[in-house]
Amino acid sequence: MYRFAYRRVREAEAAAELVQETFLSALAARAGFRGEASERSWLFVILRHKLVDFYRQLARRAAVEQADSAPEDHETAEPLFGPDGHWLAAQAPQAWPPAHDALEQQELQRILAACQQRLPARQQLVFARRFVEEIPAADICQELALSAANFWVLVHRAKLSLRQCLERHWLAAPPLPTSSPS
Repeated sequence: MYRFAYRRVREAEAAAELVQETFLSALAARAGFRGEASERSWLFVILRHKLVDFYRQLARRAAVEQADSAPEDHETAEPLFGPDGHWLAAQAPQAWPPAHDALEQQELQRILAACQQRLPARQQLVFARRFVEEIPAADICQELALSAANFWVLVHRAKLSLRQCLERHWLAAPPLPTSSPS
């Protein structure tokens, strides 16, 4: 249960707290357990509800912090797209080399998790709910009281930030050799 929670929140203390809350809730509701499923399944259902509550609290906190913060990064950052809607040459995505080795995969997972932790709280929450837990967009919008447009903006920004972080920390190509004039 701890691994399940940790994979979703990426914080050891929060995962441990969620598991503890799950057991306390199960203990308090043990009289209501009807035995229609295994105890393990029942505990995981409770844990999933605790995760939803955790994400809701995180979203509320992020909304308050966002309201109090300065203008968002996208307002001051240089543009990614030209007037024609195509990528600007300096911002265009780079081709990613294939990761063949299991050690490279583990390193990629570690860096991706670190990049996810750097996302603003609201983007991190939406990204994790959609792509880690694979929850449908409509359900996430309902849980977090987001409009569909706001949801997709958050997903888009999270993907751009993750791409940029991965390119910087994982896919950074060595500098090209300078050739002397012949």
